Amino acid sequence: MLVSSNMQPLFRSSVAISSLALLVSACATGPTAPSAASSETALDPQSNYVVEAQVRGRPVRLKVDPGAPFFVLLNDKIAKELRLVGTKAATLAVGPLRLKGSTRSEKFTIGGVTRSRPVMWVKGQSHAEADGFINPANMPGGRVTLHLRPAKSGEQQIRLPMRFDRQRGLYYEFDYGGQLILTRFTLADSLTTATGAAASVIAKRRSGIWDGGPFVHPVRFGVSRPVRRMVLGKTLSVNGFPLNDFAVRVQDDRGSYLLPDKEISSEDDEDGIIVTGKHKRSYGAPHFWLMIGSDDLSRCSSISYDNNARQMLLSCSIADS
Repeated sequence: MLVSSNMQPLFRSSVAISSLALLVSACATGPTAPSAASSETALDPQSNYVVEAQVRGRPVRLKVDPGAPFFVLLNDKIAKELRLVGTKAATLAVGPLRLKGSTRSEKFTIGGVTRSRPVMWVKGQSHAEADGFINPANMPGGRVTLHLRPAKSGEQQIRLPMRFDRQRGLYYEFDYGGQLILTRFTLADSLTTATGAAASVIAKRRSGIWDGGPFVHPVRFGVSRPVRRMVLGKTLSVNGFPLNDFAVRVQDDRGSYLLPDKEISSEDDEDGIIVTGKHKRSYGAPHFWLMIGSDDLSRCSSISYDNNARQMLLSCSIADS
């Protein structure tokens, strides 16, 4: 089963996520104990955003991240120890690369609340931080809040309507001049990254130029891809959230879209010119994705996802660089 190059598996059906309730104190240190009687869970940096769960009677540690896929992503080793058997196969696309995964539905108990959730694991994949990753949209309760740092005076609230589906995970449809750029948020990657097609349309309107040469960066599922830093001459506002630069996946999901041919000049290159994408080469079908990483999210004191309203709330110091 082929997945889109945004790295989420494609399936024909969707699963509705039940709204549950949790009891959590927003000011507690570390993960708080959820209860079926209330509505919020809050995690802080000391917890590393990890929650305790049980699967088939075994404890597992799941890291909460809004950039996680629709599926609860388990380490392959844990899936084997749990003796999970996939009911559907999935092919994950990371640029031109393909990874084979297995999926099934499994019951998770988090804070005394047990619900079935879709599970995925990829052969050989392992994450040292936890036994797996879970999207806040898969957590029980009305709201999940990730506290990043102490709040500052003058912070602005950015509220984004979100979608959550099997194909794409949790994302915001950013309408950029008539072109939808599907935007996600993650704490798992320090860099903000964009596919080639998304970078092309942004660079054209925001005066994007290159800063430095290509380098290799892990983008998803342990797969590293060539990227290059792009600096914008005009700030890009994602519904109020500012971006001034990001890493472009120069070989991925570009289609026929062209990238800039100019870069920041240096002593060794007075012209500052580099030709990009003007020769015939296949860059796959164009996909318009933007993944905002933890470096840019550091301007925010918290990220909240409201399962009931299907909204993400960012509390950020917009004026800070």
